[in-house]
Amino acid sequence: MIRFAGRSMVQKITRVSLTLPEDLLNELDRSLKAQRYASRSEAVRDALRDFLASYRWRSELKGEQLGAILVMYEHDVRGVTDVLMDIQHESANLISAVQHLHVDAKNCLEVLIVRGPAEGIRQLVNRLGAQRGVKQAKLVVV
Repeated sequence: MIRFAGRSMVQKITRVSLTLPEDLLNELDRSLKAQRYASRSEAVRDALRDFLASYRWRSELKGEQLGAILVMYEHDVRGVTDVLMDIQHESANLISAVQHLHVDAKNCLEVLIVRGPAEGIRQLVNRLGAQRGVKQAKLVVV
């Protein structure tokens, strides 16, 4: 129940189920303990709010933009490197430079320096982030 200026407002809660790799769940639990979260649900709600706020902010960008797209992915997921390379070639008009880093035995980070219309950059980030094997695609605008 949420109270606003003396009034009560009941918020409907829906139970959902998530499937997570065990190592991600263990990391989440360690993080929750360190941050003193009361429950996993509370943390997942916070993470979803952050995800949605980032999406709303990105969707409101207009005009010419300059920034960087950070893409973290598992390089041994079948076909992911080829798909990411194809997307980058198709978006050459937006991408000024790419830096590739081998993070560890499984993961790679690519930083794409982008310049161009907000809508094109938005589509590029969404497309990269939707690929199987991509753990995160994040836009930072300068």
